[in-house]
Amino acid sequence: MTGLLIYTPEISLRLKYIVELFFDSIIKTPFLFTADGEAFRTYDGPKLNYSATVFSENEVQIVPHGLLTETGIKAQSINVSEWGTLKIFFQSGAGSLPFDIFSASFFLVSRYEEYFVQYSKDKHNRFRHQNSLAYKNHFLDVPLVNLWAEELKKVLLAKYPSLAFSNGTYSFIPTVDVDIAYAHLGRSLAITLGSIAKAITKFDFRFLIEKKLVLLRLKKDPYDTFGYQEKLFQKYNLRPIYFILAGQIRGAHDKNISSGNSRMKRLLAKLSTYAEVGIHPSYRSESNAKIVAQEIKSVEQSIPGKITCSRQHFLRINLPQTYRCLVELGITDDYTMIHAGALGFRASICTPFFFYDLQAEEVLPVKVHSSAVMDGMLKDYLRILPQDAPLMMEEIISKTKKCNGEFIPILHNHSLDGSGHWKDWKQVFEGMIESAV
Repeated sequence: MTGLLIYTPEISLRLKYIVELFFDSIIKTPFLFTADGEAFRTYDGPKLNYSATVFSENEVQIVPHGLLTETGIKAQSINVSEWGTLKIFFQSGAGSLPFDIFSASFFLVSRYEEYFVQYSKDKHNRFRHQNSLAYKNHFLDVPLVNLWAEELKKVLLAKYPSLAFSNGTYSFIPTVDVDIAYAHLGRSLAITLGSIAKAITKFDFRFLIEKKLVLLRLKKDPYDTFGYQEKLFQKYNLRPIYFILAGQIRGAHDKNISSGNSRMKRLLAKLSTYAEVGIHPSYRSESNAKIVAQEIKSVEQSIPGKITCSRQHFLRINLPQTYRCLVELGITDDYTMIHAGALGFRASICTPFFFYDLQAEEVLPVKVHSSAVMDGMLKDYLRILPQDAPLMMEEIISKTKKCNGEFIPILHNHSLDGSGHWKDWKQVFEGMIESAV
């Protein structure tokens, strides 16, 4: 063993999980745990002491807060302070760092606070970003765990200059949610007549004219931006992910055309030639594995291979049930980790991580990928003007690149139309893609 030796009197699953995230994924270097104090004391290589016991001056020490040896979910006393330019909590009065970096990171990445029942949820049964520690303390817009990891790396290198780290690689993964593939095409006669009757009662003649022209093939369906998207992604040699809403029962929030519709089947087959196709579990599914399984099957009938990635419709996450459901269905990667109404990193990280189930105290085999920007968030939640959006997105992209993380924006096919509700936004998203590659 020539790598980093980590001592702790109790090698808990929580500690093992977060240390592996640090040294296998963020600041990569070989490491080994030991609970043998004498072996640690006599080791002549780089070492990290995660305990309250001081062995020698030739070590880096982090004094434990205690969270990583607990089980279950308990109220935590948190006082956020500043360490240079970074926010910290779970402070300690000794050690090489002024806080327990592993406990604080575990708290953020595991989404510990989202299990607290005292927090009211929004109308879609989602955790409110206003209740998050990151939002309250103004660090939601930074991948704080990545930045903490870099500071730990500096401390280790200052003590052990020969300790080798390998850098991660920045990646850009554009994603598109297909909530409604077409505004007018592919509908049943009953739904088409119903939408016409509704428009008449509202005197929405612009909608009626548009529908007539589209159905007569005299105008392109405004939501059909897929050809444009394909050219845009191919221009930058990108392989996007499309998340398909395939709810079997039409409802107020599940309005996509049937995945069994011939037009939809052709679209899915085409998308699979230049992109990965994932599932967008319906609003109705509520993390019900049986319902989501039916939705996955309906999409898989039109594409080669199996679906392994997912993003919840309306970004509805119910911890830990949502991730247990995905594991049961063979989903290996989830892309839901973002607040619908706030720009930034929901789990304070831009590196993918496996989900830790706090109720079962186990690591689930589903990797969580964080997004920080969504089209509807900017326009509808934050009411950002098109001319102001590029700077905000550029800041997120820059922070992600510096941390060698993943930048995963969420777009929708209808937001790329560039007219009507989304007038002037098409150029904004094109600029974002150009900056992100």
